[in-house]
Amino acid sequence: MTKARTQLTQELNSQLDEAGFSLSSQCDVRPSCFDLVARKGEQLLMVKVLSNIDALTKEDANALQLVAHFFNATPLIVGHKTRKGKLDSGVVYKRHGVSTIAPRSFQSMIVEKRMPREFAQRGGRLVAISGAKLREARLEQQMSTGNLADCIQVSARAVLAYEKDEMDVSIDIAERLEKVLETDLMIPIDLLQERAEIPTMQHGTPTDVLEVRVNEFFARLGMKVLWTDRAPFHVAAKEDDTPLISGVGSIKSWSLKKRIEILKSVSKVTEADAVIIVEEGQSEENVVDLPVIRQLELDDIDKPRELKKIIEERSGD
Repeated sequence: MTKARTQLTQELNSQLDEAGFSLSSQCDVRPSCFDLVARKGEQLLMVKVLSNIDALTKEDANALQLVAHFFNATPLIVGHKTRKGKLDSGVVYKRHGVSTIAPRSFQSMIVEKRMPREFAQRGGRLVAISGAKLREARLEQQMSTGNLADCIQVSARAVLAYEKDEMDVSIDIAERLEKVLETDLMIPIDLLQERAEIPTMQHGTPTDVLEVRVNEFFARLGMKVLWTDRAPFHVAAKEDDTPLISGVGSIKSWSLKKRIEILKSVSKVTEADAVIIVEEGQSEENVVDLPVIRQLELDDIDKPRELKKIIEERSGD
């Protein structure tokens, strides 16, 4: 991770902590579609931190959307710039479908509870306004659509479209409307309530013998499964709304060992059970307080509640 990204990640951590969020450790496995996981009450955030947001690949964006959707979390990109210049404060950008904001916007939203109002689209900056409130204010001022249109230098047809919520408006026009009608019309963009879109790209698939066996195991238990090679965990599975996350592989492998501490941290913040599923016939029942299940045991587990019981019994907490 570059010095700029490291510094920005530390700043976001401080802001989230100040705002009362619980935080995961930095998810510094590579590749990873998110760097931070944060929770406050029912609000769960998965944040990717970049200095230049052009570095975000479509694959990482799709993976972030998929994982966030699986966990009912809000995906978010925070970055300083693109190749065209710095990101402006108070503006929501989109990068491969994921909402993206500048660090100052993140601070305003998290710490000061002020949401951005503008969103960037080709052709300029737009805002959403309340059509019902616009119509109400216009009638109170006893103005026709034509009169109001003349005041803000648009067509009467455009004013009607604004009132029917059929058209977003530029920031300049919105400010003119608010000045003429002497009322607030712009609707803040509540990114904290935004949920992930489901990208058209499918999630990953198991790639080796153990992963295939684990996939068959979760399917046999009737659980929904998400495989990914772009997160601290290899697989997430759930019977209802509460996911379980797992690292899969050889307990002797450097890759799995690196993931274990991060997996534990992410599990705590997401409130998901975590388990390590290993290929060895002999292994400790928990590693760093995370329960371990050997592949030979999978055939003896027939129901999700049996799995949950084993996880509870072998957890070191």
